[in-house]
Amino acid sequence: MIAACNKKSIPGNSNKEIPKVEMMAYYQASNKLGYLVESVKINGNNIVFKIVHNGGCKPHTFRLICDSTIAKSNPVQTNLYLVHDNNGDTCADEIKKELIFDITRLKNLGFNPIQLNIDHLNTVLYEIK
Repeated sequence: MIAACNKKSIPGNSNKEIPKVEMMAYYQASNKLGYLVESVKINGNNIVFKIVHNGGCKPHTFRLICDSTIAKSNPVQTNLYLVHDNNGDTCADEIKKELIFDITRLKNLGFNPIQLNIDHLNTVLYEIK
């Protein structure tokens, strides 16, 4: 995973850090995902993905980007994109991963709750505590 500044440690493992959602205006998503989301859930101020992708020969990185747009609905909605870089890995092993991202920055949008539309395929409700 690629991490941004101000990382938090994952409880119980001092070697791993939770990357933060990146806020980016007018993000243009790719049509190629390169992974399958098996599940997504909110755990406090973190979003947890269980994903599957092909690979096994090179490290893969993931970033979570919020395009900062707000759809005025009830609840309000914003878009998140899970960005995958396979680093040119052409291996075909099925890799299962759990990805965790800190989404605390979404509080700055000023709404509660917020429906998170992930890659226009999955949705989850984030209730800010």
